[in-house]
Amino acid sequence: MGKEMEREVRLVEEFGLRNISQQDVGVDHYFVRRGLIFAVRGYEEFKEALQSGDFYTLTGIMPSSERIHLGTMAVVEALKCFAEKSRQMVLLIADLESLATRSVDLAEARKTAFEFHIPTYLALGINPDSCVFYFQSENPDIHKIAADASREITLQEFRAVYGALEPARIVSSLYQIGDILFPQLVRPMVGVIPVGLDQDPHIRLCRDYVRRSRFLKFKQAVGVYIRDVPSLKGEGKMSKSEPHAAIFLPEDDIRELRRKVYKAFSGGADTLEEQRKYGADLERDVPFKILQFILKDDSELRRIAEDYSSGRMISGEVKEFLFQRLVELMQELQSKIDYYRDVVRRGEIRIVKTARELAEYID
Repeated sequence: MGKEMEREVRLVEEFGLRNISQQDVGVDHYFVRRGLIFAVRGYEEFKEALQSGDFYTLTGIMPSSERIHLGTMAVVEALKCFAEKSRQMVLLIADLESLATRSVDLAEARKTAFEFHIPTYLALGINPDSCVFYFQSENPDIHKIAADASREITLQEFRAVYGALEPARIVSSLYQIGDILFPQLVRPMVGVIPVGLDQDPHIRLCRDYVRRSRFLKFKQAVGVYIRDVPSLKGEGKMSKSEPHAAIFLPEDDIRELRRKVYKAFSGGADTLEEQRKYGADLERDVPFKILQFILKDDSELRRIAEDYSSGRMISGEVKEFLFQRLVELMQELQSKIDYYRDVVRRGEIRIVKTARELAEYID
């Protein structure tokens, strides 16, 4: 078992999560089949939501840079797993959080969201006819929830969840609770929130608040956990704070993309002879792990896994295969981003400011 897998098992046990399988999810999506969606907080609510269809799914857009990376794409793909079964999909633009924690001006955040992030999310397959957007700074209802949550959560709880008690962190976490629960101001229903394991503290704090809220009545928020897209360095997850170890969408410089792929941490042996003899360690090999997220053909992925682990393929061949798939992805994505940028400019997306406006889209 690799270090990342050991860490994941330890965190699932430590934080009281529950591993889930395709049978639990009941969705035929390659993320589910491959175990890329692997755990849940709130299993009973999760099962109830999927069986009844009475739930919403939600994620946030942090408009602090002009591009997203493959880790964010994984969240979008996970969101799509549940979109068809849900009552409503909500995508929030976290401009207040971006201001508080990333020092991004609200006007700049709005421009970035409209020009880059929203078109990219739509280009990745989010259907503009079945999702609703809102900006934190324009939504007074999330402030009502945040204010109520501020009465129910103690400083000791913030410290236990986040460690430090910077005002920006506290304010940001209260806004996140408001975001997670905002659709329930239309009516109480379970929220299914796809996240990485590092976002679990937000889910835990939100669930604690739901249990003790007196003036606002909510159903629980369910955290559905996605495996991390690994950093190209082979340690930790992909992050925009380390641009040389991340693959962005889109990558404009194809030569730079090739350089990144070929420098990615390999699970192959030190010599060609050893690699042919012993094969590669797929648990450590970053290019293969990235292919699990972007290559949708199960049979082709299995072929690569068998050939690479047996020594019939070598690291350079797998890296070249990944590079070619990424080039195709970038080319397809860029044309779609250009198309959806025009869609956004024409105002052909659903943007709401209040729960009353959101109610128009929830049956």
